[in-house]
Amino acid sequence: MNPLILLIFLPSFVCFFWLFTNFYLARRTSTFDVIQCFSIALIFYFLADGIYSTPGIAPEVLVYSRLFVVGAGPCLIPLLLLYFYKLHWRRPFRTIHFIWIVLPVSLLIAGVVFTEISERPVIARFLSDLFTIGSSIVPDYRGTTLWHFYIWTRIIFMIVIALELFVGVVYLLRFVIRDKVSFKHLWRFFFNGESIKVTELQIYNLLIIAIYIAAKLIFIKGFLDTHVWFSVLLAFLVSFGYSSLMFCSLFGEKESITLVQAKHVMFYNYNPAIKGPVVEIMMEELLEDSDSDMLVRFRDKVGDILHEESLTPKEITAVKEQMLRGAGVAGMWDDSLMTRFQSLMLNEQLFLQPSLSLADVAERLHTNKTYVSKMVNNTYNLGFPELLNTLRIDYAQQYLLSHKDARQDDIAKACGFLSASSFNNIFKKITGVTPKVWLISRETKRK
Repeated sequence: MNPLILLIFLPSFVCFFWLFTNFYLARRTSTFDVIQCFSIALIFYFLADGIYSTPGIAPEVLVYSRLFVVGAGPCLIPLLLLYFYKLHWRRPFRTIHFIWIVLPVSLLIAGVVFTEISERPVIARFLSDLFTIGSSIVPDYRGTTLWHFYIWTRIIFMIVIALELFVGVVYLLRFVIRDKVSFKHLWRFFFNGESIKVTELQIYNLLIIAIYIAAKLIFIKGFLDTHVWFSVLLAFLVSFGYSSLMFCSLFGEKESITLVQAKHVMFYNYNPAIKGPVVEIMMEELLEDSDSDMLVRFRDKVGDILHEESLTPKEITAVKEQMLRGAGVAGMWDDSLMTRFQSLMLNEQLFLQPSLSLADVAERLHTNKTYVSKMVNNTYNLGFPELLNTLRIDYAQQYLLSHKDARQDDIAKACGFLSASSFNNIFKKITGVTPKVWLISRETKRK
């Protein structure tokens, strides 16, 4: 037996993994029930698809795989739409949302009835010929039980899928247009540390799954039997897309996330050396998601804990006020964080890195970019971009004095700017003159 055959069933194993993972990690999310139903339907669909893609599979087994597809296939798109409905609107489901279940149940019952009437060995031979020769054999069975089996499990099944797909595409297009979904958001999420809506991130995961299903519809069983590597490649592709979809479902109660938040999904997986910064992140995230009532209750609990540590009433009051202003308990580590921030900027000269973002700095400090931004604003009375440019221009002035013959492009690159024009514009904005004029004025003063 070719060992690659086992890899064809990888998506099924991945579904089982996430089915149990979500049970332990995502039971409290409002989307838990619908995402679990989606995973169960996918398990049956991927099992059936794996059987279909296996070369030399027994014809009798194809009967069961066909019934799996007939029952699970029409459930996938409605369950996905219910998931997005819950994720986007945060509303409870109504009875009307589940009327679609009549279609897959009807198809499955019809398939089982016709299978029992025709007997499994007969259906098995029919399916084997159908997948090998093609639909040209169907007219020979017109009017028979096998013909009705084909109509219900193939023709009506495809019509149902087409209708569901049409509704799904219209729904997603409406969502894409209304929420202005753009690949730029995905780029900024990965490379600029910006947040992205969880629903938008899920759209890109669905594209991967859609590519998989489209490929399986295009390539017939004969091709898949002789090109096992292709089925394995698709199995890895859809396993990645589905895993990404399930990973994002862990954030189902957040409207948007950043890459830093995604990396810290398992908050308690830290080593003792970085416990302080990780706890800062947890507390900052929780405070951002809390309403005023939660903050008041939490403030009182923190006051009780601080009392036990023998802090003075004045110090306790200061901490409480700090929390209600939004700075949170993390304010107690301001000095430590500021020291590490200044070390990164001044000692390591991190500001000289082109395209340096606030998210990059926050990740190096093992903290939240919102907290770093507040700290910079409160300490320097500047936004992070302004502070970055100030440090670069200060460095550029020293560089100009020691490299008087350097080209503008070289100066810009050495000082962390992406282009000479950007360097000139920012230099003039901060100092009031161009680099060339500034250098001449400095030399004139020395004389």
